Amino acid sequence: MIKFLLVVLALILLALLVPWLLPRPGMDGKIPDRPFPDSRFGDVDGVRLHWRQRQLDAPAGRPLVVLLHGFGGSTFSWRTTLDALEHKGLPAVAVDLPPFGYSERTGRGPAWHELVLGLADRLAPSRRLVVVGHSMGAGVAAEAAVAAPDRVGRLVFVDGTPNLRTSGIPYGWALNIPSVRRAVDSWAAWKLVNEDHVGKLLASAFGRRPTEEELAGYFRPLTVPNTYPPLLVRMRNREKGALDGWDSVPLSVLWGEQDTWVEIDRIRPWIESHPKLVAFDTFAEAAHNPMDTHPDRFNDWLLTQIEDR
Repeated sequence: MIKFLLVVLALILLALLVPWLLPRPGMDGKIPDRPFPDSRFGDVDGVRLHWRQRQLDAPAGRPLVVLLHGFGGSTFSWRTTLDALEHKGLPAVAVDLPPFGYSERTGRGPAWHELVLGLADRLAPSRRLVVVGHSMGAGVAAEAAVAAPDRVGRLVFVDGTPNLRTSGIPYGWALNIPSVRRAVDSWAAWKLVNEDHVGKLLASAFGRRPTEEELAGYFRPLTVPNTYPPLLVRMRNREKGALDGWDSVPLSVLWGEQDTWVEIDRIRPWIESHPKLVAFDTFAEAAHNPMDTHPDRFNDWLLTQIEDR
């Protein structure tokens, strides 16, 4: 019996120690001091965020446009949109939802939508918000509208809906164990963090091969160590099930008809039941990321939703 217990103890210790001995190839990225000329860093409710801001000194009465990226994205996703909004004199902010982009690698702290609203309160407390969410970011935008319906004046969904995720992370409780988190990071390094894999994912999302600039812009933040364990924690802690109350806010929707990541039928029930639908438009030739692949047309469409409604 004693020998059996010793064997079991040895196996447990081995399981706890081995993940720390595994290499993490490619996970050598760093968070730069200033990733972009318009980059800012700051603590919001105890979480260090990275965001990009434009035209915050615009005349009073203009809404603050908040840009929320999708799964695996970052503020890089909105590079041309920020330029277009600035050109029109609209105040805008794009934020990295932690642990994506160059925000803190943490799963703790307030929910994504609470961090977004906290940042908006910090940057432009008196402005109404137009919240634009791409893919996963559409759910965060809807959650912000539920939490602050008097602040969010318009929602814009781009190839995304609320409640894209309908089930929890299996065995998510295990992420509380440091060695499990380390094992997840090592697995991600071997399976996910290489340019070929990310390039194939982008090609699927874009409907075409990404350029070198696009690949680098999406790939670099994914190489920062300890990205994936806190991401699973965040996903595990997100609310599941129906989201009520966001349909009190005017909504505009854009979809790429060639989107194979989130097919257009996913949005139709929301469209049919939304009493304040302003626009539902599609780009016939676009896939999941129209702001990347058709930037001029996308930005013109978005400006129309903001300025002409």
